[in-house]
Amino acid sequence: MTTYTVGNDVQALVADIGSYSTKIGYAGDDHPQAMHSSTTAAVKSQNQSSSNFAKHPKRDFTLRCVDGANGDGDYDLVNPVDPVTGWLFSPPSKNSASSSLSANNEQSSTTALSDAWESHELVNSYLQHAFQQSMGLSRGNNTGETESSIDYSHHHPLLLLDKSHTPPALRQRLLEIMFETHNLPSVFFLRDAIAACYAVGRTTATVVDVGYSGTMVTPVYEGFVERSGVLRNNACGARNIEERVLEMMDGMVVSQGGRKRKERMRRRAKEKLELQQQQQQQQQQKSAVEQPSPKKAKRDDKGHFIKEKGISAASVSIPDYLMPLYQVRRANYNPRKDPFHAWSRLALAREIKECGLGVAVGPMGYVSSSATPGEDTSADAAAAAAAAVGEGGAVVNPAAANNMFLTAAKFPYTLPDGTNVEISTTSRCDVVELYFGNDEQNSLYRDNVFDETVQKLEEYSKEVEDFIAEGEDDEDETNEGGSKGITSGSAAKGDPYSNTSYRGEKSSRYAGSRRNNKKTHYSPNVISTKLYSACLPYLRTEPPNGPLEEGGVSNVNDNYFHFLTSASPAQMVCDAVYRCDRDQQAKLLGDVVVCGGGACITGASGVVGSSALGGGGTVGGTSLLGDEQAFPDRLREEVEAIVHKHTMGWRVKVTSPNISERAICSWLGGSILGSLGTFQDMWISKQDYEEYGAAIVNRKCP
Repeated sequence: MTTYTVGNDVQALVADIGSYSTKIGYAGDDHPQAMHSSTTAAVKSQNQSSSNFAKHPKRDFTLRCVDGANGDGDYDLVNPVDPVTGWLFSPPSKNSASSSLSANNEQSSTTALSDAWESHELVNSYLQHAFQQSMGLSRGNNTGETESSIDYSHHHPLLLLDKSHTPPALRQRLLEIMFETHNLPSVFFLRDAIAACYAVGRTTATVVDVGYSGTMVTPVYEGFVERSGVLRNNACGARNIEERVLEMMDGMVVSQGGRKRKERMRRRAKEKLELQQQQQQQQQQKSAVEQPSPKKAKRDDKGHFIKEKGISAASVSIPDYLMPLYQVRRANYNPRKDPFHAWSRLALAREIKECGLGVAVGPMGYVSSSATPGEDTSADAAAAAAAAVGEGGAVVNPAAANNMFLTAAKFPYTLPDGTNVEISTTSRCDVVELYFGNDEQNSLYRDNVFDETVQKLEEYSKEVEDFIAEGEDDEDETNEGGSKGITSGSAAKGDPYSNTSYRGEKSSRYAGSRRNNKKTHYSPNVISTKLYSACLPYLRTEPPNGPLEEGGVSNVNDNYFHFLTSASPAQMVCDAVYRCDRDQQAKLLGDVVVCGGGACITGASGVVGSSALGGGGTVGGTSLLGDEQAFPDRLREEVEAIVHKHTMGWRVKVTSPNISERAICSWLGGSILGSLGTFQDMWISKQDYEEYGAAIVNRKCP
């Protein structure tokens, strides 16, 4: 097996494609050079073509329309990361690429055939955009270059971060895309949880990654992921927090805005409409001077003259919710298409959250104001208090923790429409209790999201099964018709996804992939059918042997989606650790790493500074800057409250970077690893890929 060595003048690239943002930069740097949103606006292709998109994706769509001045046309929001599974995955319903391309068409390029999935085509687009636009690297087409040139993208190895529960077949497919489409010299796939451990100087830890679409808890022991302990909760993500901030602000718009808000906005709408009418009249007068025509008075059915009425703003409907800046600028306050309108509202809620006004972490023992009176939600707080007393710590008083905010000052905020509202500290803490609260409302919300996720996975499984069955029928018809396409035997023999083992891949890679010394190109339909067949077991929510009986125990190492849970992040940490071996549990609880953009939340008690928002709203001269370690400290106390009920001697330690590096923690770990001299033997070179096939990624990148 060959060894790839990075030269002194060539830096490795590190890429992290997340559900909210895509981060790409050079190994050894302390910050990514290219960082942009993973959600883009694109027009999906409706005809039979090799691409899933009819137009190139656009990124600037939050404050302006993407198709003209007042419309979004056929554009829709797309994201390479599936919000249900967290993979770079696209169900068949999202893929519009047709299988009309001939399977053995020698003129078909590998680039076109590698874009069968919408998700993978977006990955190609993002990487190409980062290489050419953000980092100034050309694509490297082997034309007009010199041996000493290092500005081409195919001279830089790539370290790509992926999720700990990604199926092996998806990793193989991404490896093929990196080599076949982008012509990279070497690639390495690193689990994001392992990278987060390296970022804080750990090799054994329980990683709590609070992302945009959910929270992942991954135990890492001596640099390897303990797959049996991986857990995912789609209800505890940054997007869920933003939706709660929207609900809070919508209630304040109704309760604190009232009639004065509607009257003020109607007057503003009248002024805008009158200004538009004056501009139209001026244009009409200008055109009339150039081409004079007799002006006819308007008459009704009886012949009476109709007097033109002035503009009335009473007919303008004023929405009773938080309006984004683009909607406030419109004269009639009409919203855009639903996905763009919802995204603009979430962007405004995100800015309110990031300035510290929308969210705040309450102290241990805080009970949400929406909890039912008399509900026993302080049991864990009492246990934590007893544990603190036993360890010589301070006593936690749940009543004092909840009453300390009743007389706290409210913080003013000016909405984009000019409405002044006051946000209480209790409302801010109630939003974050989605992560920590065990009251009925928060528990019910997490359970509902869990049920919706299970239902969506079942729909994915059914959709994939139908697609596979349809592909097999089409393949049989093709073989019976005597077509020159690839037969089912040769496809299964040469396609990498039919063999996930390393040796099977090595022995069968060239058996059916070359004919007459020419490389065979598979059609997108054949690629997708084999890839979906390999991913189907990982989409099922039940073990391969059927549902468990009462009291039955299943091996969580089975290939099915056993990662879902509806527990809080603190309970997820305990459950993930308890799924591992007994000898590993103490070390895993001794180091808990908190990372992810969803964990960038400060404490409730802070100092007052000065700040302003860029999304149209402003703070009344103040901004909350609370304790940056409030989220990790609260998580530690919650975990201790659970663990010390039955194991008093175990020590729980939570480590987290500062709030400016918490969102890029995994990328920083990859940057550190990619710059080490001892890491150079770990790369998967292009020669290794050609010799052993794509399945080598499951051997060299565990």
